[in-house]
Amino acid sequence: MTALARAAFIAALMMLAGAATAIVAPGAGREAVAAPDLEALLPEAFGVWRRVPLADAVLPAEAALGPGEAVAYRAYADDLGRIVTLVAAYGPPLGDSVRLHRPETCYRAQGFAIIARKVGEAGDIPVVNLDAQSSARREAVTYWLREGADFSVRAADSQWRRLTRRRAAAADGALVRVSSISADRPQFDLHAEFLSGFTAALDPEARRLLAGEGL
Repeated sequence: MTALARAAFIAALMMLAGAATAIVAPGAGREAVAAPDLEALLPEAFGVWRRVPLADAVLPAEAALGPGEAVAYRAYADDLGRIVTLVAAYGPPLGDSVRLHRPETCYRAQGFAIIARKVGEAGDIPVVNLDAQSSARREAVTYWLREGADFSVRAADSQWRRLTRRRAAAADGALVRVSSISADRPQFDLHAEFLSGFTAALDPEARRLLAGEGL
């Protein structure tokens, strides 16, 4: 290889390395994103639902919030005494927040088996319904995971976006998860009623943060 060819080859490698760096860390140099106050944005009551103390819920592992990240935990009871637990999490651009991981991960880490998984809808938003069972109890879980303007119902969707770096164009992300303790069967119909009232009670800013343009 001539000296000129070697120089051209090295230059090409440097260009490829620069491009790879841009793909792997497209958010470098961006200013920190201000975290929203999710607690202040969530309703205390709506319809037949009222906020109650949170107890014995499967929650994400505690970790320090990163720049722009926010999380809120709530429990609500209706007029019949049925209780639904809510987890809402928000992440900044390109954030790989541990709080935005799929609920399957949380439940399995706390000794639950996912005995059924089905995709459904909450209004126009795709959701995932999980039937989770541990030695102590059975829970129904419904969640949506928003990544920019997209809603992801499969882990492969998120992995593909990371691989292709579609998150570079994403504004933010959010997870909304509701759960309830099951007696003889999962109460996914109860979750649908809850999410319908909950999303209707959100103000425009909270709706944009949690559901983007999905509502």
